[in-house]
Amino acid sequence: MKTKKLNILFASLFAFVFLIGLASATMTLTPAITTLPQTTGTHTFDFTITSDVAVTDTINFTATTILDSNSNTITFTTIPSASYTFTAGESKVITMTYIVSTIFNFEFTEEYKTTLTATGTTSGTATKTISFEASNFCAYNNTGELKVSIEDIQVTEGFGEDDEWFAFDEIEVELSIENDGDEDVDNVVVEWGLYNTQTNEWTIEVDEEEDFNLNEGDEEIITITFSINDDLDEDLQDLQDGEYVLYVKATGEIADGVNEGQNACASDSESNNLVMEDDFVILNNFEVPESIQCDSEVQVLADAWNIGSSDQEGIYVIVYNQELGINEKVELGDIDAFDSSDFVFNFQLPEGVKEKQYYLTLTVYDEDDDVYENENDDKSVFSVPLNVEGTCLLAEASVTAVLESGGQAGREMIVKATILNTGTKTSTYSLNAAGYAEWASLATLNKTSLTLEAGKSEEVLLTFEVKDDALGNSLFNLEVLSENELVVSQPVQVEITKRGFGITGNFFSGDNKYIWGIGLLNLILIVLIIVIAVRISKR
Repeated sequence: MKTKKLNILFASLFAFVFLIGLASATMTLTPAITTLPQTTGTHTFDFTITSDVAVTDTINFTATTILDSNSNTITFTTIPSASYTFTAGESKVITMTYIVSTIFNFEFTEEYKTTLTATGTTSGTATKTISFEASNFCAYNNTGELKVSIEDIQVTEGFGEDDEWFAFDEIEVELSIENDGDEDVDNVVVEWGLYNTQTNEWTIEVDEEEDFNLNEGDEEIITITFSINDDLDEDLQDLQDGEYVLYVKATGEIADGVNEGQNACASDSESNNLVMEDDFVILNNFEVPESIQCDSEVQVLADAWNIGSSDQEGIYVIVYNQELGINEKVELGDIDAFDSSDFVFNFQLPEGVKEKQYYLTLTVYDEDDDVYENENDDKSVFSVPLNVEGTCLLAEASVTAVLESGGQAGREMIVKATILNTGTKTSTYSLNAAGYAEWASLATLNKTSLTLEAGKSEEVLLTFEVKDDALGNSLFNLEVLSENELVVSQPVQVEITKRGFGITGNFFSGDNKYIWGIGLLNLILIVLIIVIAVRISKR
């Protein structure tokens, strides 16, 4: 009786251990390859299933169907349930069949994968992910031997560097497209896009440039420009620190040879890092007049962007230029993260400024009166050019004058003046005589306005009607004006003498000389007659 009880006990223990072994069995799936080729049609792949303990189990195998964007499929054949007996650590090879639709579209940057599942009755479930190989940016081969290379990437505006960008940087990319083949390639189209590896989204959707033909051995250089701003295909607030990949490809049609009519494609890519700040406010999209006339009011417009991930309060901008006498504070207030506010600054251009290019310095401050800085210690400081043009400075001139004729009381006097443009630009002058009322009743000019190039001169005649009682040194002012502003008032001194009498002086000038000549001749004749008469009477 005792022996029987012991046998029952050992049998129970054996059964218990056996059940524990079944319950704790673990299956492992190991595919022979982890990536499948992008080939349409019917295919198979092998994988192994391994149990860590001795077990007999009923298992079935499934894999999820894969869909493209047009609902075309890759389907996997389910392996019906079957009984499998394993020794501890034993592996068994299983073959699965799958079918890739002939119109399945393996899109670039998209991942195509299935979950392989083994479900046992007592051993539980094991899973493994199997993916298809990644798509190339080119959809077909490069029979035409095109070559595309990203030659240079530069940040032309903003705070970033060539391989590290900040929001609102403007980036310029130089591309080289070469035809290294023996045939011409027609209708070459360059396509490019910027891909966010954090979100697996196109930050800039693939775009294309104007097409061109490329003869054998030729090279084409193309420059593309883009900005990391609020016009992206991905929302600005979705951008994150990390890697962004610029993809470029060139596609064309082979024009001759044995491959005539076939397409050729080559691609290139380059990774760059984007840095997103926590606290950083910048100004961009400046609007200023192309040219500014002197004495005019100027308006400067811009967008103030909070490109950091934190809301900002109490923002203001200091606008400064010493030459123009500007040092003003412009309040911006509060700006939420990845939001913007309008910046407006108006000022009056001072009188008498020189015609040249000035620069306004705009510095952005936070509520603690600190200048915003990014992680590279770049300050939020901007320089805006102002091109001042027009007749801002008064024209310059010099005057010289000499007596041309006359100079006697009661007579007409003519003064010749020479006006010289001593400035650096062409100027128009108006002329006027003043300050002569004490010694002349009237002054007239043969020219009342002149236009002179820089360094050129011109003569003007001033005619004065001298008063009868004028005498001695007398003054008048020759006034030269430009744009209704007095340029120079040149004093001119002239000497007035008494008018001459008798048979000397100016009595023999002009028409009087003929009258007095006849009179003198008659006087001589009278004297001769008297002399002859006297001599005759003495005889």
